[in-house]
Amino acid sequence: MSEFNRIAVKNLRTAFILSALDPDLYCPWLEIRFQTDDFEKLCLCARIDLKNDPQLDRDYLLTPTEVAALCKAFGIEFEHCSREAFLRKHTGHGDDIPYLIHTGYELALMIQGRKPYAFIEFDSVNALSVTRKARFDSYVARGVLRSHEEIFDAGRQPGRRIGRTLYAVAGEEWRIHASEFIRQNINSKGDGFENMERLQGALLGYERWQNDWWIDHLAKSGLLPYGAPLICKIDRAQHDWLAHAGFRALPPFVASTFTLYSPGSLDDQTMKRAIEEDPRIEAFVQFNVGLRHIMHAADFQTAGPYEIPTSLIPTINRNLVRTVRVLIQRPSLPDFLGSSV
Repeated sequence: MSEFNRIAVKNLRTAFILSALDPDLYCPWLEIRFQTDDFEKLCLCARIDLKNDPQLDRDYLLTPTEVAALCKAFGIEFEHCSREAFLRKHTGHGDDIPYLIHTGYELALMIQGRKPYAFIEFDSVNALSVTRKARFDSYVARGVLRSHEEIFDAGRQPGRRIGRTLYAVAGEEWRIHASEFIRQNINSKGDGFENMERLQGALLGYERWQNDWWIDHLAKSGLLPYGAPLICKIDRAQHDWLAHAGFRALPPFVASTFTLYSPGSLDDQTMKRAIEEDPRIEAFVQFNVGLRHIMHAADFQTAGPYEIPTSLIPTINRNLVRTVRVLIQRPSLPDFLGSSV
């Protein structure tokens, strides 16, 4: 079984990633980053039509011949062993995830016994999709995996079939049935969506801390049904009110307005420093709300901060899509600071 090796070159301005593929598991086997601004030369080596993708934002599957030509043209030292390879622009998306996720490694993780369950999307007109499914299905034929297909005709495009296939390691078939039951019966909005993500993550084989990280990542990014993530500061009385309310509503504010911040404008150090400098601040909290409910109150296309009328708090509380999270709180004083006799 191939080990997943990575060769990294830091401090690149315009970078691409070349990923040699494991011929059996069809996942990255060896990767290298390289830099170039000569798109025409790159496209000539990889036989890419630059007119159809002028920014080279797509992923490309290269033949061993094309990989060799690319390495020779740009002086890339890459022991690809005459393997097919993916070529993609390096965007940094996903680089901060602190654990190995399924995407791109589904089959390898299952065959290596590291994950019991996975699913892949399918499109019959996409050669790469067809090849990936064939790799999975070869293990189904050997009895190593079990599968359940949800593939349908694409309607207006005769002959095209799209959908997904669910795969489980033999003996773990119950995960397929459980996944479908969850998807069909749980509310997919707000906290319901969070519960669904956690259950789905557990079925896929992720640990609790990994699910916690992923849920927070989705919420901070404002993805899917989590609405816009916003941050505000509260005092001690407001924190106590928030805790008493089960963190399911923002507390009242005395002033006529209160300040909201976007997650991108505040990091942990900035919030900690603010708490140290202002004794009135007990904590910074994050809440998630559909932006359409408050977008008239400020220009949310700017980086903020935003001054919002406190009269909007009831509207926010009616439309929260996640419990309020305490991001940073003032450290508690020790019970005993010292004693004298």
